[in-house]
Amino acid sequence: MFERSRRPHAVVAALLLSGALPSRAFSENGVDPAAALDRAVAAAEKGLREGELEEAESEYRAALLEGWLLMGALETAAGRLPEARDAFRAASTSAVETGRPLRALALADLRLGQTAPAVAVLTQLARKDPHDAQVRRLLARAQAGEPSGPADNPSPLAALAPAAKLDLEHRVKAELVRVYMNLGVMHTQGQRFSRGAELFERAAAIDPGSPQVQYALGVARFNARHFAEATGPLARALAAHPEDAGLRRMLAMAWLNSEAFDKAAELLRDDPEREADASLQFAYGLALVRSDRAREAQPVFARLLARHGDSAEVRVVLGQANAQQGDFEAAIRELTQALRLDPRVAEANATLGVIYLKQGRLAEAEEALRRELTTRPDDVKSQNALATVLDLLGRPEEAVPLLRDALESKPDFADARYLLGKILLAQGKASAALEHLEAAVRLAPEDANIHYQLARAYQTLGRTDEAQQEFEVFRQLKEKRRKSAP
Repeated sequence: MFERSRRPHAVVAALLLSGALPSRAFSENGVDPAAALDRAVAAAEKGLREGELEEAESEYRAALLEGWLLMGALETAAGRLPEARDAFRAASTSAVETGRPLRALALADLRLGQTAPAVAVLTQLARKDPHDAQVRRLLARAQAGEPSGPADNPSPLAALAPAAKLDLEHRVKAELVRVYMNLGVMHTQGQRFSRGAELFERAAAIDPGSPQVQYALGVARFNARHFAEATGPLARALAAHPEDAGLRRMLAMAWLNSEAFDKAAELLRDDPEREADASLQFAYGLALVRSDRAREAQPVFARLLARHGDSAEVRVVLGQANAQQGDFEAAIRELTQALRLDPRVAEANATLGVIYLKQGRLAEAEEALRRELTTRPDDVKSQNALATVLDLLGRPEEAVPLLRDALESKPDFADARYLLGKILLAQGKASAALEHLEAAVRLAPEDANIHYQLARAYQTLGRTDEAQQEFEVFRQLKEKRRKSAP
């Protein structure tokens, strides 16, 4: 009942099937440069209305091709060749058709003086169609090192006035955002959240100021369980719509799941639905405990238990709150009760193991942590805690594989880096230890113990000056800690 939010949230951004676009820009002969783009978008949206999703996606891909080709032409006309090259590259990966965008890409490379990639692309095109005279002519010139200029590919936008070009650019960008949004919504509705997020990211790159784009991107990342990455776009969407309570809750859960507990607590504190919603109440209490505010969390959980009955999950967090305040006996009682209610409840044995470790009850700590890893074998914190216990028990050889497994899952785990480096150093493997201790110092520069072990590693390897520097940092940090102690 109280598990952190794992259910997908619906993307409420509607399919963009209508909406006014900027004014149309026509060339001197009355031809609309964006006509092919408009046709592809219209065909895609017709497919959506008729339920032909595969056809709609294919037409949207064609729209991306036409849109990025136009953007490339606009950038070229403005003399922004690197940006033009990026647009033609995007066009070349947007649809099945590659001839036009690859030719434009090769021309952009030639104008930028990048002959080698241009030759590679033109060679590819010449093999695909040996009868294409323009490609063969361009390839010969590129191989001879001759420069390329506008005459090789006259711009279809040359006759447009500056204001018309600007209107066209706004129109094309709006269409590209619309296409990426629609494709993203199609994928998220099919529960393909990671792919949806990628498409929303493309829309956000074109129009980062759109709250709708930011919201869709945040929700897709949240549902893909990329919680830390979801917080940025969700926060930007909430800034635009601070009255949206559902959006505020989703951001709070993203902060909670990415371990930014203080931010989650701040968002949930004044939620009007919290007292009536057991899951929100639990999330708020958990955020308080994990942000070192255990005293504030206890009445939250007391009300939760009184209103909704006993719960293993609540007992675990109450145990953690008691442990945080140094009341280990009360913590053990709560955690033991949690295990009676549910022997597989997450974090109960892990918390018991850490408490027993702090009390020096190493055999009991090992037993509890092994039980936790039986149900949650990938829990890196329990792997590290068990490795610490095994090292203290004089069995470091058993600790090493646990630490390597933890670091494979979480390479930036400073505690595991430190302990593995310390064990390897004690085993006479100073060079291997050095890699982990240097990484640990980068990750936790204020940890005096890491600096001490790093100094010893440098000393063992004969790097005396570096060793002395690290010993000095160790002494400074110890003195700083001594002065700040109550």
